[in-house]
Amino acid sequence: MKVLRALLAKAARRPLALCDVGDVDGLASAALFKRRYPEGVVVLMAPSEVKKWWVKALTWDFVADLPCPGRAKVRADHHLTNKPCAEVEYYDPGAPAAALLAARALGLDGDAVARELVEAAVQTDTANVTDRRVRLLDLAVRYSGEAEKYAVVDILAKRGLAAVEEEPLKSMAERGLERDGLMRRLAEALPGEEKLFIYSPRRLGISYRALTIELEKKGARFVNILVKRGWRTYRLYCGAHRDSGYNCAELAARLGGGGHKYAAGAVIKAPIYDLTRPIYTLAELVKPEVVYVLGRCEGLKLPCKEVAVMNRGSGEG
Repeated sequence: MKVLRALLAKAARRPLALCDVGDVDGLASAALFKRRYPEGVVVLMAPSEVKKWWVKALTWDFVADLPCPGRAKVRADHHLTNKPCAEVEYYDPGAPAAALLAARALGLDGDAVARELVEAAVQTDTANVTDRRVRLLDLAVRYSGEAEKYAVVDILAKRGLAAVEEEPLKSMAERGLERDGLMRRLAEALPGEEKLFIYSPRRLGISYRALTIELEKKGARFVNILVKRGWRTYRLYCGAHRDSGYNCAELAARLGGGGHKYAAGAVIKAPIYDLTRPIYTLAELVKPEVVYVLGRCEGLKLPCKEVAVMNRGSGEG
């Protein structure tokens, strides 16, 4: 449990960090912390989890790529919607990745492994991956479970990108490549219209963030994917082309989330008395001509088109 991990670190008086669990930038920031403090303990979380009472009750030595939990000594972040609050802030909404600021905050600017991790974070966060090792790392992280991500942090802290060629990252990347194939087939089946609203009634085991990027490459300017993750829980993935004028951070904030202008998200809870409300709320905000459903349009009271899904998964990045 995350709370036990944090409390044990506090009891042992070990440096304690809180970093984003969702992507290479968050895990690279965590690995930088472990490189600076090998005896330190990292807790990985999604932005929505930072609101938990016990997270706010603790004082964190280092926070990266997340909203401020309330009590933090040092924080490194570049999200426009995450306002500063730590004792020492390395906060720059114009920075291409939080890891760039984390390396600066941790005094690792001259470290060769740290430079590799920062570059990996920059390439993935700007959706401009040019290094094969970075692409494999991105796939490994997107399709890994939480326990695996802690292992990734530890090995990246020691080996940098060389770890991608070794186990367990090598097998994790191979698994990611297989799931990436489904994502690309869906991207081929969907149009490159300027404004897209895509609804996924179940989790498909793909990276929805990667799907927004692929659709932007096809010509889409504003992509919103709403995924049903539980009986009343939905997850929004928003992507906007950098030349489009659309603002994902603004849209996500209206739904209780946040992020960047070009990539943002939100976890949305439907009212118990209206379990489909988030679908219609998003439609009111985006105003699409049609909703593309990854599956069946059953019960949807909006113009929709079905997109066939060939295989089933259990999670997404």
